[in-house]
Amino acid sequence: MLMLFEIQDENWDDIELSVKAFQDALMAIKYFEKPVVAAPFGMTLAGGCEVCLSSALVRAAAETYMGLVEVGVGLIPSGGGTKEMLLRCTEGIPLGVDADYFPFIRQAFETVAMAKVATSAKEAQKLGFMRSTDKITINRDHLIHDAKESVLHLVKEGYRPPRPRKNIKVLGEKGYALLQIGLYTMKEGGYISQYDEHVGKKLAYIFSGGNLPDGSEVTEQYLLDLEREAFLSLCGETKTQERMEYMLKTGRPLRN
Repeated sequence: MLMLFEIQDENWDDIELSVKAFQDALMAIKYFEKPVVAAPFGMTLAGGCEVCLSSALVRAAAETYMGLVEVGVGLIPSGGGTKEMLLRCTEGIPLGVDADYFPFIRQAFETVAMAKVATSAKEAQKLGFMRSTDKITINRDHLIHDAKESVLHLVKEGYRPPRPRKNIKVLGEKGYALLQIGLYTMKEGGYISQYDEHVGKKLAYIFSGGNLPDGSEVTEQYLLDLEREAFLSLCGETKTQERMEYMLKTGRPLRN
């Protein structure tokens, strides 16, 4: 609601500052010298999911519904969620291996573009919102205790924060074109609306790394800047504003 008010007042600078502050906060969590363990339960959507994606470890309740659902209101994840999904979908590929990245990127893109929500912590691992090394607590009453134990265990094991990525391989214009073909096919098949396709193209631009040659390497900050730019441009769209207002009034997404 606050975001919609800012949009209606055309406070674009304030909106950009708030998005940048959220991005910086989550990057601080990711690279903090001490391990940050997220303990999600129940509905863990949008920004809540992005907090988990930025944490050193997730200790989730078994009954956790996790997802990046911003496209439902005509926006894209802009707190680093898009960037983290891009990183995670290819992190299992060893450095130096000449692999085809597109199938992995397409799967992560579809997860975000279709606003998929995991119906359990186990499914969250399958969708890429949690890693296979993240932990699950069956009894929610034990969740905070288990999360604290996970923090202490990481410290005892000699936890060291990851280093900021400066060599993220992207598919560039080639990948962007392939993702656009998929969006066009879904629109012609009646699965998504024309505006869904428009939002999807903004998301595809980030997942492909923008107008760069295939195989280019970019930094995390570069991807965060693309996220912020796409988010702000969508905020200015009338149909996005209509979707936000409809969601606030009804609690359901609008397919305009």
